[in-house]
Amino acid sequence: MSKFRDRTFLVTGASSGIGRALSQNIAANDGRVILIGRNKEKLNETVDLMKNPGNHISISYDLTDFEHYMDIFGKLKKENIKLDGLVHCAGFTEILPLRIMNPNNTLKLFNIHYFAFIELVKFYARKGVSNGGSVVGISAINVHTPQKCMTAYVSAKAAVEAACKTLALELSPKNIRVNSIVVGGVNTNMSEKASELIASIETSYENPVSRQLLGIQSPNQIADVISFMLSDESSCITGRTIYADGGLL
Repeated sequence: MSKFRDRTFLVTGASSGIGRALSQNIAANDGRVILIGRNKEKLNETVDLMKNPGNHISISYDLTDFEHYMDIFGKLKKENIKLDGLVHCAGFTEILPLRIMNPNNTLKLFNIHYFAFIELVKFYARKGVSNGGSVVGISAINVHTPQKCMTAYVSAKAAVEAACKTLALELSPKNIRVNSIVVGGVNTNMSEKASELIASIETSYENPVSRQLLGIQSPNQIADVISFMLSDESSCITGRTIYADGGLL
């Protein structure tokens, strides 16, 4: 239970869901977490649930503010903190039928899922910021098992998957591994609201979670998979798409 001792990981979206579960997982394995989220109060709630709460740092920040990322990484440099891993869990689902899609609402999804991920990795790869380590992007099973009215969201997640492969090629000389995790139906407020909204749009809606062989997953189960990808146990894996979808076939 100490596989992350003396290691530090940056986790976005740490105020709830998978990000919160992952932060707790890392702390339970004696790692240190830099928690990023917009809601300071919810970030503090996460820290209170973690082992050795005084060992972690929470930073309230809107990741779509691309002009001030140095505020995050400058703070870490000032405190002589070097990272050993990065996981981008922050994001949201928005159901957008084609008739109401436009560049503005589509860009909001790309900003948080794709562009924020790219900016984070760009800073992470700078000299002196990390010790190499593992970067994990979060994708969604909807990329591979499509649903109506999710074109914008799925496109943003597909972009993350594609980027992880090319980034793995580019960053391997710096000993940085880059992989994506494809998440299926997870028991979070975000996924529940999305399913309800889709069902209200189309009367023929069948929730794909019903086809997951292992049923709906918990945030803790997904955190276990990500934890493995951050650890030395996955040191021979990079540029890959890992499915944690409960066996949706």
